[in-house]
Amino acid sequence: MDLKVRIKGLTSGTCLLANHYGDKQFIQDSAKVDMNGWMEFKDTVARDGGIYLIVLPNKKYFEIVLTDEQKFTVETDTADFVRNMKITGNKENQYFYEYLNYLADQQKKLEPIRKTLSETKNKDTIALMNKKSFAIDSVVKQYKRDYYRKVHPETFMAEVLAAMDEPESIPYDKCPKKANGTIDSTYNYWNFRNHYWDGMNFNDDRLIRTPVYANKMKFYLEKLVNQNPDSIMAGCDWLIEKTRPSKELFKYTVYYCTYTYETSKVMGYDAIFVHIVDKYYKTNQAYWLNDEQKTKIINRADQLTYSLIGKTAVNLTMFDTSGHVRSLMEIKAKYTVVIFWDPTCSHCKKEVPLLKTYYDSLQKAGIPFEVFAIVSEMDLPAWKAYVKENKLPWINVAAKDSKELANAKYYYDVYSTPTIFLLNEKKVIIGKRLDVDGLKGFLDHTIDIDKKKPK
Repeated sequence: MDLKVRIKGLTSGTCLLANHYGDKQFIQDSAKVDMNGWMEFKDTVARDGGIYLIVLPNKKYFEIVLTDEQKFTVETDTADFVRNMKITGNKENQYFYEYLNYLADQQKKLEPIRKTLSETKNKDTIALMNKKSFAIDSVVKQYKRDYYRKVHPETFMAEVLAAMDEPESIPYDKCPKKANGTIDSTYNYWNFRNHYWDGMNFNDDRLIRTPVYANKMKFYLEKLVNQNPDSIMAGCDWLIEKTRPSKELFKYTVYYCTYTYETSKVMGYDAIFVHIVDKYYKTNQAYWLNDEQKTKIINRADQLTYSLIGKTAVNLTMFDTSGHVRSLMEIKAKYTVVIFWDPTCSHCKKEVPLLKTYYDSLQKAGIPFEVFAIVSEMDLPAWKAYVKENKLPWINVAAKDSKELANAKYYYDVYSTPTIFLLNEKKVIIGKRLDVDGLKGFLDHTIDIDKKKPK
């Protein structure tokens, strides 16, 4: 690579060469700026293709396209990077800046329209401005399609624009009819979803070094796939299979699904993480990780397996404040809460009284409900004193030793207190990591549903 850059208005400092990767940017090189605004990014090997950024000392930047031809010159001005851009020796970037200048022209046409829309409440004016805005949007869409289909189909930017393209919606009254003669109101959704990825070239590693793939993937998994664990698993699997021809797209997609659903705060989404690990890590498809990294991820998934929604809870047999042995599985209740707590924990001191109030209300209402409360530390005198002083009416238990306690925390993935699980009458986990307000809303809703079920 040999990229010469001149930026008029810049006389010193260091500029950076960075590239997009997924939804982030990474620095690849730096270059000193001389008094005339010149700098050079040079390497003995070509850089991976994609959209790169030249970042100025003030953090402003402009973009260039790197493909096979990486020896060229870029000249521009700090007053307006796009308008003043001059490319020598690289047709791809010449076309790219023709495209950016066209977009800037259309943006300029939209400015007075948006200004009018922000200032008026007149319905006729709003309708007229929306019509003008729609007309400009339509022209821009057609320009982009002509770019990748007819004008410059051989360029990398053609692939980027094709990947960005999305299916058009059609008016409701033009949608196909169902067998019963009514209009299919779901047509636009399914047409959009089924053709959302039509323009993506899943064979091209370079697309990971643009913002396009990451943004499309996020929208697809969050907006087009039904938001329940089974549907998201299927969506992840479908997309991962599509990316197999590209090592970089495959790697990024597996990584994104792994990290996103391991760290998700949505109850039950940890099952997606476990699924991804079982299917791709345990089968040695995560080629970019060493054995230590892979083992760490697999061990984490294996631990979570015990406490997933829909799994039968691991039985705990511990002794209560009177020294009697109590077993979780022997509890005869339609609903059971398992809570790990600590009498010295400030958050527990807030949540446990709320749980007691809710417990009392359910008992008064005749709801078969019980709490199996495990103290999460081995300070048993403090535990017994708190239980007695606060008259905690449920089953209060403690482990016989630190090893038994550590095992219980492992199976229930306890790393903070309080940690609350909700079990049904078969001791299947139906809710997890709830605070008391969340438990109340979730359980009240569950009770209402259960009441409506035919007996």
